[in-house]
Amino acid sequence: MTATSHTALIIAPSDTAAAVKTALAEIPELVIIQSETTADAMKHIFSRSLAFIVMDLSLRKIDPHSLADSLLRFDHAKIPPVLLVTDTPELPDLYDKAPPLLLDHIAKPIEPVLIRARLLLFMALFRHRIAVDQSIQELEKVYARFMDQHQSSLSETTLKKDILALSSAFTNQVQPFLSKILASTFFLQQAPDMPLRLRQTVTQIRTAGDQIARVIRQLRRSQNRGLGSQVSFQDKSGRNRSGRMLFATHFTDEFMIFEHYLAGRIKADLIQADTADQALEYVASHRPDVIFINHQLADGSGLHLLDKLIRLRTSAPVIYIVDDRHTDAGAAAIATGAYTFLVKEQTSAMDLVDTIHKTLSQARLTHKVQGARDRIDLISRRDQLTRLLNRNWFNQTLALEMSKARRYHLPLSILLVQVDQFASFNEQYGYKTGDIILTACAARIQAMVRDLDVVCRFGAKKFGIVLPNTQATRARILAERIRQNIGENKISVGTHQLGLTISIGMACYAPKKKGTQNQASAAADTAPVSGPVLVHQALNALETAVQEGGNQIQP
Repeated sequence: MTATSHTALIIAPSDTAAAVKTALAEIPELVIIQSETTADAMKHIFSRSLAFIVMDLSLRKIDPHSLADSLLRFDHAKIPPVLLVTDTPELPDLYDKAPPLLLDHIAKPIEPVLIRARLLLFMALFRHRIAVDQSIQELEKVYARFMDQHQSSLSETTLKKDILALSSAFTNQVQPFLSKILASTFFLQQAPDMPLRLRQTVTQIRTAGDQIARVIRQLRRSQNRGLGSQVSFQDKSGRNRSGRMLFATHFTDEFMIFEHYLAGRIKADLIQADTADQALEYVASHRPDVIFINHQLADGSGLHLLDKLIRLRTSAPVIYIVDDRHTDAGAAAIATGAYTFLVKEQTSAMDLVDTIHKTLSQARLTHKVQGARDRIDLISRRDQLTRLLNRNWFNQTLALEMSKARRYHLPLSILLVQVDQFASFNEQYGYKTGDIILTACAARIQAMVRDLDVVCRFGAKKFGIVLPNTQATRARILAERIRQNIGENKISVGTHQLGLTISIGMACYAPKKKGTQNQASAAADTAPVSGPVLVHQALNALETAVQEGGNQIQP
């Protein structure tokens, strides 16, 4: 069983088990285990994760209530759904044993279409659970990294604050005594009748006082820098670089004050933009690391500039600057998308540097969370075996491309590809071989299409390809290349060299060119051609190709 296989448990006699296996024959990743006793079923329930359970209540060697009670020992999120098979259409008395949506029943005689629909729903629930578990694991990794960084940053910040507090206390206590010593030694040195030995001692004390004064000045400079040394900018390779910060304000004196605050504290270039247009131009061409926006700009409100930056999805965090008469604008800026705001009359150099540091840290975390969300979204789109996009994404892509094709009068083609004799490969060599065949075919098809083409896993043994802006002639050329490539290259499975063939069904949308339509053709072109119509046409063509022996392309 491969890592992408799923297991289902059938607690039933041979006839029911055979009916279930027949109904699910087109799901190669599903491994079915059969049990006919309560003890054997219990062993499988507690030893593996099950996609679903089918239980035939007519089987005399099982105790349905004991099995239902055993399932309740699991967390509700881990309980596999159960399909009960009954001899009569009456409602079984086990519905109070399971949470909602995890129990269903079907009466004999078993209709293949009906049981297939029920079990495919259970499979969809199971795949959704797997995707949710993967999403949770991804978020837990991000959260763990965040907490590690947070704890490290907190410890470092606390240590530096403690050092600053101790040095501040030291300088505050020593400074008055040092001033008195320096003053006293100065007056003593001015005395003309001081003995030589005493004058030398006073000079030594004076020299020591000057050295202590230099140390205090260095400590005070360190205190003024505060936590600014923590702020750093890095390139894609992780190396430190000079930062870029933009300040949108037309007040030159205000810009110079901020520039003075940051000088020697942060290694970054601070650029002034007098207007919103200048700010937007700089953001587009230089991609600053931090953006400051004054509430009052020469060409309007800073909130309008902030709104434009948010709409453009600017990655740089924004710090909004207000005066003490417009603090309500700061709250409005945060609601619009700014990270924080500062009241300039109440902002010191240390406050400014600390705000920049915290804003950059918050922005990095936000980008990591967004990256995790993107990865989670990607997980939900991908087929677990082939790593191709799934059927749902195929439908969404086709709907979007069909809309573009109709609006801009562009051609659109789709291909449905099916591996010939796939069921016989599974029966002869096992499901693992089937997985290898599908994975190899997926990789070869993906390598032969353009970047703008979309390849998906359409079904158990089918692949779907959406070809935007592609006419029928070019689509057929690609289909022939894919058919020849897979037919000419054998797949190694253990000691076997397997030769494969594929069947391909095509469907194309070809709008009439403008200026060449008569009234009848124009009406036909504006008819409601949709993605499902193309899929239906391609499926019919594929069915024809299979019925005529396979290894061919049908339009």
